[in-house]
Amino acid sequence: FLFEKIKNKPINISVVTLIEIEYGITKSSNPEKRRKEFQAFVDYFSIKIIPIDSKIGIEFIKIKNDLEKKKAPLADFDLLIAATAKTNNLMLVTKNQKHFKRVKDLMIFE
Repeated sequence: FLFEKIKNKPINISVVTLIEIEYGITKSSNPEKRRKEFQAFVDYFSIKIIPIDSKIGIEFIKIKNDLEKKKAPLADFDLLIAATAKTNNLMLVTKNQKHFKRVKDLMIFE
């Protein structure tokens, strides 16, 4: 279902997401197979990897401070992913919508 919705649309992922995926690949029972599958996915959808820059860093700090005031913190990796999406005006696609809905003005795929 998701693949049909994103077909022929640009896909961007944070370098943090790439790190999380690669970590999962290294923990799998067949890392080489999983790495090839992921690379095929990246190639098929022409995925762009977004690095962390100073604008994302500033947005990270704003989000972190806001959520700390609300006593609703998120893990730093999740904050970096959210900051990347917000800074680049991108919609976040996640299974954990409830988790990310705490981030003000973050567009989340529903």
